[in-house]
Amino acid sequence: MLLKKDLKHEKSLIKIREFRKLKMKKPILKLMKLNKANGYIREGDFVHEIVWDGISYMFPRAGKSKMSKYIYIFRMTRTDAKYFLKSGIKLKRIKQYPSNYMNDSFNKFGEKLTATDLNNAYWRIAYNLGIITLNTYTSGLGDEKKMFRLAALSTLGRGNNYYVIKNGVVTNEVIRVAHNKDLANLYNYIRNTCFKYMQTLMEMLKKDFVAYRTDCIYYVDTPENRLLVKNFFKIEKIDTKQLYWIKKTLHGQDFLNESQK
Repeated sequence: MLLKKDLKHEKSLIKIREFRKLKMKKPILKLMKLNKANGYIREGDFVHEIVWDGISYMFPRAGKSKMSKYIYIFRMTRTDAKYFLKSGIKLKRIKQYPSNYMNDSFNKFGEKLTATDLNNAYWRIAYNLGIITLNTYTSGLGDEKKMFRLAALSTLGRGNNYYVIKNGVVTNEVIRVAHNKDLANLYNYIRNTCFKYMQTLMEMLKKDFVAYRTDCIYYVDTPENRLLVKNFFKIEKIDTKQLYWIKKTLHGQDFLNESQK
């Protein structure tokens, strides 16, 4: 693989996107070969892509048939995020926080533990911050769409590598479409907002805090602690679900994983 150069913006490659069935990939490559056309090709986690004459042909990968069904989540999320940036709204500075944190000083062994898990954490935070609209938010809800809404946020601003097609032949020359730093920063802001909530609750729970993992916080199970955490996320306008388990180990990390009705 020979890395040739960076392109500053995706716009320099793509003007239109079209989605096709994977079986159409070979005929398009064949047509490019017959026409000795130039273009670009890549194989991503979810889709294969051919770029020819400013048109991006997207082919959902085999076994990824839901991709074509829910691709709108990517498009809507990206459109909203770009509009948010253009609006000039300034987000407050936020620290970088760890995504997981363990209370190494926890000594209440034998205590009953509980945990609070955030529903659609990153997605809801993106909406609360104004990065995505209500229409996009509601369109992305549903268990079957979880991986797509997470991917839509995590790929904001991410760059891609493309193999160059010259005279209809795929070469080993690669160009890299540089990532959009401003869009990528929005995703990092969403993540760190979530971790900031966890850090704040850690301080509020004091010695009853056990750990947090991304969007789930573990603590000693008391009515007061449950109410404290519930009220905190109610103020932040984030729905939650309660989990439970009887603690037997700390560093073994056999934490609860059952949803309480």
